[in-house]
Amino acid sequence: MTWTQAQSYCRERFTDLATVDSMDDVNTMMNTVNDGYSGSVWIGLQNTTQSRWVWSNGEDTISQYSAWNPGDPSDGSYCVAFISNAWHGFPCGTELYFVCFNEMTGYILMNIYKNWTDAQGYCKQYHTDLPTIHNSQEQSQLYAVVGDGPWAWIGLYLDSWQWSDQWNLAFRNWATGYTYRTSGFGDCVTMSTVSKKWVQSPCNELHHFFCFLDVKIQTVRLNLSLDGKYNLHDPSLQTAILKKISEKLKSAGLNSFNTISWRTDEVGELFHRQNKTTFN
Repeated sequence: MTWTQAQSYCRERFTDLATVDSMDDVNTMMNTVNDGYSGSVWIGLQNTTQSRWVWSNGEDTISQYSAWNPGDPSDGSYCVAFISNAWHGFPCGTELYFVCFNEMTGYILMNIYKNWTDAQGYCKQYHTDLPTIHNSQEQSQLYAVVGDGPWAWIGLYLDSWQWSDQWNLAFRNWATGYTYRTSGFGDCVTMSTVSKKWVQSPCNELHHFFCFLDVKIQTVRLNLSLDGKYNLHDPSLQTAILKKISEKLKSAGLNSFNTISWRTDEVGELFHRQNKTTFN
């Protein structure tokens, strides 16, 4: 289907086109693909007219702390470099030094030239990610590593992509060259079943696609009053009670559930006897 057709299909039968929050999600999705299929698949990401500054690790905290150089960010500057304790906007294809963040050792200045996308990929492969700066303390720690030169990429970039279900987490898994607002490649996103990377594609192309179902679990405790002697450990009686509850819910118009089931405690018990209480 086209991206729009796939979106409608998923919304009618499930929740929406797939939203991907992490590499665990990517790997889980790929594990459901037949071994013989090597094409690309739609996911729920689409280009919009709205842009926001986000971090490489998916966080959206720019409104809480920023350290822009006066005059930045400017038009055409979609990625951010660090120098002289300030943030500067640059075209993402510019080759600069970059800083990696490692959860074990902290910030590391990499004295090799890469564009923002390749720098991001390098840091994720060999360390944790490009740096995310939450406060002035982390800003100072980064300045101690970079100092007043050279220019070095950090993890901030301008993102104009939005999930179909309006989820805001900015996890991205772009192929090289597709990280920022690249024009001319299409406004929808496919994922390769071979590389697992994301590519901008024209929305009218025909591809297979992933839907997701938003499953919500609600636990309810019940008090049962028994008129007579019953063995509540009898599986057939437990099934009959569930069936009656399901019928009652549906007759009341509460039919937006897939299934109901019993939930036992940590020792496998379902029911606990209580003494009968008499009220005036």
